Amino acid sequence: MTDYKNYNLISFKHFIGDILNKKHKGKFNYSDIKEQIESILEDETSRLSARSFYNVVSVLDEDIDNLCKIFFKSHPAFKLTSLENHKNKMQGLFKPMINSKRQLSEASGIKETRLGEVFDERYDEMYSYEVYGLAIAGGLKPSQLFDYFYGDGLRPVV
Repeated sequence: MTDYKNYNLISFKHFIGDILNKKHKGKFNYSDIKEQIESILEDETSRLSARSFYNVVSVLDEDIDNLCKIFFKSHPAFKLTSLENHKNKMQGLFKPMINSKRQLSEASGIKETRLGEVFDERYDEMYSYEVYGLAIAGGLKPSQLFDYFYGDGLRPVV
């Protein structure tokens, strides 16, 4: 399973601090952007919520997919095998719908008990690494899930 400590608030603050300094240091809006980010993260716990992750990336005006590739580079998530191409049209149509929570847990790197909590309408309390893991498991771009859950994005098709 995924060790959240690799993607916690402290590591995220260091990561975005580098981005903020490279992209905005010395510019007129630097202090405003830094203040907005600090405001978003002030009530955050040691685990980084997906909502705060999304909001900070939006403030920085960064490409969420590229940023996820870098920040979550050692995340163990993998695409569900049921989403691979099938020779049989029947398998291609229905196999993606018959994954167990155990399979999704393994593919996303989220403990099965935690996955159960997320399915019980607590998706708004997910952590950033969980949304990333689910996106990878579903064969989606991370931005599709982040935008769907926390922005105005359309429902992605898995």
